[in-house]
Amino acid sequence: MPYCQHCGKKIDEDDVFCPECGESLVGTDREWQEFKLRDTIDRVKRKADAYVALAAVSATLGVVVGGALCIASSPFGLFGIAFVCFAVGFATSARRQDNKAENLGEWLRRFTG
Repeated sequence: MPYCQHCGKKIDEDDVFCPECGESLVGTDREWQEFKLRDTIDRVKRKADAYVALAAVSATLGVVVGGALCIASSPFGLFGIAFVCFAVGFATSARRQDNKAENLGEWLRRFTG
């Protein structure tokens, strides 16, 4: 994991600004910084969308397959609970990515004035 060259705190590879000190991590060229920030926001949104899709698939599998197996009196129907738990985890990850995109969007609004 990389570190901020200004304050020394751990940062994510995708970070454009240090979440601790707020300093730019991508240089001084304003247009390039704006491009990089918009690119990072797009990547984070795509990642959030992928987590939403995984959550939907996991929840559907958990309810449909798990329910069908429970109706058939199979103990394997309990695996449906695991799929639903995975869906909750994926949904939580999607929300975390959405929050990250919102925070980056706020940085972009401040940056572009």
